[in-house]
Amino acid sequence: MLKTYTREELEKMFYDDEPGTNKSYIKYFNGKILPLANAGTSPAVAPCAAAATIHELLGQCPLITFDRFHNGGSLGRRTLVRKDFDVDLSVFVTEFTGRVLDYWAGDWSGEAGERLQVDMMKDVAAWLCDQNFKAVEVEHGTHYKHCINPAVQVKVTVRTGMFTEADVDVDVKMAANVVRGNGRAQRDALMKQLWDTPPHLRQADPAREAALAEALTAVVKEIPDWDKSVVRLLKCWYKLSGLKDRIPFVPSVLLEVLALAAAQRLQKLPTHSRRFRDAEAFLAALELLDAAVTRREVVVLEAGPVWGYTRAQAESCRHVWRNDPVVVLHPIDPTCNLAAGCTVEWAALADEARTLHEVVLTRSMWDLLTDSSLAPALKALEIEMKLQRERAQHERAVAMRK
Repeated sequence: MLKTYTREELEKMFYDDEPGTNKSYIKYFNGKILPLANAGTSPAVAPCAAAATIHELLGQCPLITFDRFHNGGSLGRRTLVRKDFDVDLSVFVTEFTGRVLDYWAGDWSGEAGERLQVDMMKDVAAWLCDQNFKAVEVEHGTHYKHCINPAVQVKVTVRTGMFTEADVDVDVKMAANVVRGNGRAQRDALMKQLWDTPPHLRQADPAREAALAEALTAVVKEIPDWDKSVVRLLKCWYKLSGLKDRIPFVPSVLLEVLALAAAQRLQKLPTHSRRFRDAEAFLAALELLDAAVTRREVVVLEAGPVWGYTRAQAESCRHVWRNDPVVVLHPIDPTCNLAAGCTVEWAALADEARTLHEVVLTRSMWDLLTDSSLAPALKALEIEMKLQRERAQHERAVAMRK
């Protein structure tokens, strides 16, 4: 449990966002709980070093030629959760075994495109194994029914201090290089093709979604850090509290987009107060998660005119995802439902969100810290922070003796 106040003091703290009332609960939440979720997430020494290792290694791979790399995932979007993360590395491929790949010619799409990607992943995984890396080709992170989204998962050991090392899982995703050297131009070209397609013919495309990785990162990176702190806390709740074991397969990016969409809604309210927003945004994220499941509310993070789409454009793609039980739309591509094809017990997750929402609204801070589904996650973060401090102190002490 967080060590600042006595139990008696914490038992007297209750959530109250009405003007002129006691805000000790909200201040504690914003000042103590959220920083715990944020601490140790930047700079991320181990994942950055692992990404650099794979970048250098694949530059020597004779099987593929590529235009650029992109650090995506929670590392690239700066939403990673300490103690539970991997690295998502997109490689924008131009050639495979001497064959020039053309997205517009359909090389990446359809059954032939799927076979190509599987062959590419298997061959690259085998080459990495020959370089003494633990690598395996997996179907990873798919958001589409009956479509593959393979990646090469590589375990990389990197040095994180004078005497410490860490194993980092790197998921390498081969993506289409549509426009050389420019993620913004690539987004524009891909989405122009989609909007030029008659509405009833628009469909989700895993190859397009993978090729939009840079655009997704750009959208989330532009969002203020105070909103990302709520994202991290929501992810900590799911990943470190035991929920991930009981209710697996919830995509991390889905939780990110949902939390950011909830925070975005708050910004539009006339009664919105920045001072108390973080606690309010966490409640809003839990409420939206419940609503997305129980009321099938469509979750949309508005990315603006540069990267995103209009509500009318999203509605023109409704036929793609209208039968999905939960809909959380990709901020760049509204044909992509981040919840599609996920084998998740959504009702159980909504029930957990609803229960935690009730604890925050009606029970004391002591109850939140000791008798809620968030409590195990906070405890895990506290332990990890303590270990990090001890390792840092040990390394400083050894360095001073030299």
